[in-house]
Amino acid sequence: MSLRHGTVPVLISLLLAFTACRPPGPTGDPTAVARGLRFVSHNAAYDAFFADLHDEQLAMLRWPQQERNLRKDLAAELKVSDGATTTLLAERAAVIARGLSVQGTTLKLDVEGFDAVDEADTAAQMRVSGPLDGENLKFAEAVARAARSELKLLAHLNALEQSLQRLAAHAAILEAETDRAFAAGGPKQTEMVHRNLSDARLLIALMDERRLDLAVDTRRTVERVANAVTTNAALGAANEPPLVTFVRPEPPKDRGIKGNRPGGGPATTRGGATKSPQDASQQADFEP
Repeated sequence: MSLRHGTVPVLISLLLAFTACRPPGPTGDPTAVARGLRFVSHNAAYDAFFADLHDEQLAMLRWPQQERNLRKDLAAELKVSDGATTTLLAERAAVIARGLSVQGTTLKLDVEGFDAVDEADTAAQMRVSGPLDGENLKFAEAVARAARSELKLLAHLNALEQSLQRLAAHAAILEAETDRAFAAGGPKQTEMVHRNLSDARLLIALMDERRLDLAVDTRRTVERVANAVTTNAALGAANEPPLVTFVRPEPPKDRGIKGNRPGGGPATTRGGATKSPQDASQQADFEP
């Protein structure tokens, strides 16, 4: 079952559908958890769990929209429809990158942090060889910025997986202690806590499936765009000699003598051609 286009309201609808199939509780009504509300049991340990669960429900509201907004921003930069799919965005980016390659400018988008749980451990760097300015520079910057933003979102989704695992484990512990913890409150209250915990565990599973869908979408966007704009995969390779090498001139021995000195001269490039420092600056790496 895919929840790819849903949000928390969809999760709640599914949860209500699942719980409707089981025997009704003492009141015959859906639980607070099934209705997307914070359940209060008046037991500190249990209420802390239900508060954490409700916080994660609220957080889930913003992740799908944030992912859509990131793609809309990139679509605007690429001048395509704001409803463009990841495939269309990658195709458009590839057309622009190939056009730059024909003009002598090649690109490589390096990305890292697909498995990170902290956005600080993610990175997106556009490597460039050749002239890049004006609209072309804006394009390269926009792609690198979009990739980094997607990676940040992915890190949050990865961290959410750990949070949901902790909640599921906590729910199992509380479930085992419910009869003892609420013995003084009577069977009606105990049954209500059991039902909310049961729905909580089901909701956690549904939230994790939605999280996984979003994570897959986000990772796919980064990978497709990175592959699309990369027209020179060798850029930045450890065994690649620099495209532009500046030779530092030796200090002149006699200020009165003019001209080139041994070891001096203009910047050189592979192939024996020479470049002035201004021309050499056309190769650059940058990241958002």
